[in-house]
Amino acid sequence: MGTEAKRSPIPIACRLTEEGQHKRREELSRELFSGHEGSRELEDGYEFVFQGGAEWAEKLVSFVVSERECCPFFTFEMIFEPGGGPISLRVRGPEGAKDLMREEFVGG
Repeated sequence: MGTEAKRSPIPIACRLTEEGQHKRREELSRELFSGHEGSRELEDGYEFVFQGGAEWAEKLVSFVVSERECCPFFTFEMIFEPGGGPISLRVRGPEGAKDLMREEFVGG
């Protein structure tokens, strides 16, 4: 037997109040996701492609840090293409999380 404790499932629920969720959704659509250059649906989430500059890298890392606090059930992956190319942000989650992603990040 390993020494790691078995993790219990994390509930799919945002820790923000309804008002906080509305404010956060407006900020995300205005400041972050309105600037993505493309997206694609994944089996368990979405992938968003952004410009490869340092400004976008900082915004995306800040977003991930913030989202990990309010929505700890998400899994985040960032892919930095070589030569200063695009940055891809993948947001994944357990069953049921994709609906929340669609509402919060995709806009419908």
